Amino acid sequence: MMRLRQIAVLSAALELMPGCGRDDVATSSFASGPHAITSTTSSSNSSGSSTSTSSSGSTSSESGSGAASASGTTVGNVSTLDMGPVPDFGGQPIGCQGKIDFLFVISSWYSMKYFQTQLQQAFPAFTAMLADEFADFDYHIMVVDAGTSALLPACDACYDCTGCMKPGCAEYGGPEDYPCKGPFVVCDVTSGAGVTITGNFDATNKRCDLFGGNRYIVKGEPDPEAMFKCIATVGEGPKTPVPMTVMQDALQPDMLDDGGCNDGFLRKDALLAVVVLDGLQDSLTPGTPQDWYDALVAAKGGNEEAIVTLVLSNDVDLPDGVCKFDPMIGPNPLRLFAEAAAHGRFESICNDTYVGYLKTMAATIIEQCSLLIPG
Repeated sequence: MMRLRQIAVLSAALELMPGCGRDDVATSSFASGPHAITSTTSSSNSSGSSTSTSSSGSTSSESGSGAASASGTTVGNVSTLDMGPVPDFGGQPIGCQGKIDFLFVISSWYSMKYFQTQLQQAFPAFTAMLADEFADFDYHIMVVDAGTSALLPACDACYDCTGCMKPGCAEYGGPEDYPCKGPFVVCDVTSGAGVTITGNFDATNKRCDLFGGNRYIVKGEPDPEAMFKCIATVGEGPKTPVPMTVMQDALQPDMLDDGGCNDGFLRKDALLAVVVLDGLQDSLTPGTPQDWYDALVAAKGGNEEAIVTLVLSNDVDLPDGVCKFDPMIGPNPLRLFAEAAAHGRFESICNDTYVGYLKTMAATIIEQCSLLIPG
């Protein structure tokens, strides 16, 4: 069921307006600038520990009463034989060898700039922990905008507008430093495509020149921390967040195949680490949290052991939640997505640091990497 308060807020920012000389383009109007719709508080210490609830999707099963015992005994009326240990037919884990594909799904809705900064500040400790563990740390790091495009929808009609009287997209209430002239390519406005250029309030608002010409950071990037900040500063504005839609779009075969926007991002012999940052609750993506997770597993050839997830979102539906703004209706679907994962974790977005969160995720990555059998 849709969250009524959320839908009311979203609809207020999504009135249609004509473009700059483009009647065929349906575009969104702007508010006068970023405005807060939530207030947050923190209850953690500087080490990054959290008072929020974390969850794992792992489950256990019990043996039925009719199951045979491990030794040569009789269970009920059925005689059993002790066949000894299960023979080893090979297939030992070879590990991911330090190959990790990081997918960051980041909301660019109002009031998200603060949380984006929190993530960027935790990033160096996160990657340093992994670099210390793997002698040959080979990474792909891609950011996708949960609003489907890192560019504001109302400005796409004004890219080459010559009649605008104000700088950038300000003619339509947008930021004056909006990169109106691009240049742009189709992947800049394709849902799920890796971000290399942003256009929003308090965003980078320029092209991020990534090493190798990909839409994601690769090993060999001279300054990966600076480039991560560039692509992860997607700003805050009227772009409806649908993080689970965008996550699935990013991993579609046509996006990953030769010539696709995210060509080469997902590697068969690499662990996939997904981080979702969204202060709302995804009530607009079709399907259930289990469906979203199943799509993620399918992208990795059905191998749950090759996936680690971390969701940073609001915890107002939890009795001990850190976020202190108006509760939404029902449990957070993003939390349920994290709980559906074999190696998933949900944490409060309202904590004052994400270092502890990401270090815990790094520890899980290290453990899973050692067990990985590439599909």
